[in-house]
Amino acid sequence: MSGIDFDVREFARLLSTLPAHLPISDAMEQADPQKKGRWWSSQREHMSSWFDSQATTGSGSFTRQKPNMSARTTYNMLQHPEGLVWIAEALGVDTQLVQQVANDALAINRRSRSKFVRQHLPWDMIAGLAKSEMESRRR
Repeated sequence: MSGIDFDVREFARLLSTLPAHLPISDAMEQADPQKKGRWWSSQREHMSSWFDSQATTGSGSFTRQKPNMSARTTYNMLQHPEGLVWIAEALGVDTQLVQQVANDALAINRRSRSKFVRQHLPWDMIAGLAKSEMESRRR
């Protein structure tokens, strides 16, 4: 599966069709919610908007020199562990694994959580499931 990537907008469209609220990611977010700047009603809204916005030069503190068109790059730079957990949960990663990763992530410093989550729920795992989902929808 190594090397799979998607246009960030295509990946955002996929994310926008997945369930908005799921038990593990919702519980993780409730256990340690973002303290300020929370504008989303669900991780689906947050993640699909975030991935879609990468295709622009951004705005404010999220301004970029040029658009980022890579879903892989976006996932690997994302600093929102609850969103990473939601993506995995929504795409169908094994529930026990997702639960363990979420629990363990909550036990460490918030600044280290995204890296920890990606170590256990790496892009190649996510990309394989996303590819399968996209292919099944085309049939």
